[in-house]
Amino acid sequence: MFPEKAEMDLQQVVHSNFTGVSSFETDIDDKRVHLYCHWRLNEHMSPTDAPSAAVDIKSVPCSTLDLFFTPISFWLREKTLTSRSRASDRYTVNRHAADDAHSLSDNKSPIWPEASQTEAFRFVQDAIKKNVDGYGSCITAVKLLLPAVNGYVVRNDIVQRRFLTCQLAEKVIDFTTPGRHIQAFIYHREFVFQNALDTAIGAIHLKRLPGVDRGLVECAMNSLEADIKARLSFPWIVGKPLPRKRLALVDGKSYPDVSTAPLGIYRAAKALGVELVVLDYEGHWAQDPTAGQWRDEFIACDLTLGKDLPDRIVDSLSWSKGPIHSITTYSDKLLPATARAAEMMGLFTSPPEAMDICHDKRRTREFAPSACAQILSVKGVQDLQEQLASLISPLKYPLIVKPITGYSSEGVTKVLSEAELLDAVRRNEQTFPGIDNLIEPYISGPEVDANFILLDGELIWSEINDDFPSSAENFQKSSSKRSEISSSSTLPSQFSTPAPVPPSKSFAELSTIIPSILPESEIAQLRSSLTETLLRLGFKNGVFHLEARVQGSKMKYTMTNNGMELKPSQSETSKTADPSVFLIEINPRVPGHQETFAVEYTYGIDYFAMHMLAALSASAPALHTEDDIALKTIIRSLSHPLPEHCQYPTHIVFIPLDRGGTLVTVKPPPQQLMQYVSESLVFMQRGEVCKDPDKEGKWPFVAYFQVVAKLNGVEGRAQARTIGEMVRESFDYVME
Repeated sequence: MFPEKAEMDLQQVVHSNFTGVSSFETDIDDKRVHLYCHWRLNEHMSPTDAPSAAVDIKSVPCSTLDLFFTPISFWLREKTLTSRSRASDRYTVNRHAADDAHSLSDNKSPIWPEASQTEAFRFVQDAIKKNVDGYGSCITAVKLLLPAVNGYVVRNDIVQRRFLTCQLAEKVIDFTTPGRHIQAFIYHREFVFQNALDTAIGAIHLKRLPGVDRGLVECAMNSLEADIKARLSFPWIVGKPLPRKRLALVDGKSYPDVSTAPLGIYRAAKALGVELVVLDYEGHWAQDPTAGQWRDEFIACDLTLGKDLPDRIVDSLSWSKGPIHSITTYSDKLLPATARAAEMMGLFTSPPEAMDICHDKRRTREFAPSACAQILSVKGVQDLQEQLASLISPLKYPLIVKPITGYSSEGVTKVLSEAELLDAVRRNEQTFPGIDNLIEPYISGPEVDANFILLDGELIWSEINDDFPSSAENFQKSSSKRSEISSSSTLPSQFSTPAPVPPSKSFAELSTIIPSILPESEIAQLRSSLTETLLRLGFKNGVFHLEARVQGSKMKYTMTNNGMELKPSQSETSKTADPSVFLIEINPRVPGHQETFAVEYTYGIDYFAMHMLAALSASAPALHTEDDIALKTIIRSLSHPLPEHCQYPTHIVFIPLDRGGTLVTVKPPPQQLMQYVSESLVFMQRGEVCKDPDKEGKWPFVAYFQVVAKLNGVEGRAQARTIGEMVRESFDYVME
């Protein structure tokens, strides 16, 4: 490691316009290394005092400084530095670069004395050490991001989050803090390094390339520069910071270092500078003083569901050490109570009545009825038998049975006969006592997840993704025959084709792929119909996760040579009815954390951050204060997606429980496949006892894997889908 106070001797030797060459020495462990640094300043826009919000959104509000560090020689350090003159102790590793030394002055004068403690300086040091350590001779290439405008960064990890899928980056880092005012970089011939290190707001370390061919490295840096222009061409430096806000979070979730689910919530709050006031049970991990890095305050509160829960929330918050600007939750079951508590405190919230409708699948169906008329709500088997006896016309199968309040497809069953219908209702009556069942037609069109962001009643972002058929819908019989891969360009040759997933009664999710490949006309129809439903419910601000099917779609799921995929329907030419949208459910919150993470990888949109920002934003125009305008400017900034050529398809692979017993062990996928997995988690612990899911009607997840393609477009989808199924097949768990 470098010493805390590293000594670096550097001098400016050549300067021509916006390029130059410098020489410096630094200590790496027991060696002293002599390096050349070729540098180049790249400007994307003229520096200005105006914040980037006032600049064309296609501009990049930063410049970059390329640094190419080439090791020239090194020598072992002794107690004195006289060894520098010993030829036997000094080794030249780049003869060609050393030949340029005639242009160097012998008067070595240290610079960067003040910058030596900056984060940017330490990042450069670490990058050099990583490449040079062990007598390495490769070139170290680093890009420093320099602000071209004055202002405030919308979140202090914006560069890292926008470069999650950059394949050229070894490491990406931000050097800002929430609320810190940044000054535009000003170019001075004599102080390029000093000013760059003082003002840098981020940096990217290029992946290591072999040898010392600077032409090859420069080519890679040019590609990285193009990636910067693509990923950062939006107003992420704004004129005013996010106002100081304290947000009450009802249900603090699990510890972020243990479960991936809450990590996105707390990471977003830290990056935005939002102060979280966590409400949860006594003894929750967030109550511990060591949890201060994640929250500003913890208040114990009994969150047991009940009519008085809103009162308990309000009473708990009355003990807060500071003002509460809004209340939110990421928990389905707590949404109605949280909204009522906010209303009681006079804070902005979505209508509690709308939350109640979304929480109840029967009321959701009544609010957004389909063209299908056969809808029943029953309390149990006896009620069902009485209603069946009074029907004018018999029910038409297949039908779906599900609890009117439920989560994660629990209790959802597809039935083909009256006997199966009675059995499904009987099982739910036992498993979910006191909860009514909704019976409705099964719609066979492609299912989608639709995620929307509303701001003041305007749809500012939406995306649709494909939710593949569950085991209960997969009528294809399991087969031991393996298919051939149609294109070697999408899949490494050492991988074999996955086997199909065997069918079962489970409606638990198996695969979600982002983005959808439904026809654009059907995507537009989904967007229009579902947005209209949200607005009719009275929603104005927030993140919304909806599930729907396209009835009469021009595409259907088909078993192909590469597995299950959406393909044009063969009967399309004989259709007369236009496609229609069948709403399944509305969730006035972010999608599950697996999908939320996947959306950020594909599009660069962080739903965790948008959810809390939307909760803090008032919707009435009369309440548009200066602070509210600043907040909504940041919301609009963070709703800019990555450009299409940077959108890599993502496949979320769910592994639902398929048998009961005691978990003995799990076998993870091989590393050849895991290199494509950006996020994963095994939910169950060794020794955990699991009930038979077919008997319980509950199919909890054993694990999930997020596969990110390294290609984009059609090839990327094929790659993500195929490798995802190989991950599913290679993962195994043993029960006894």
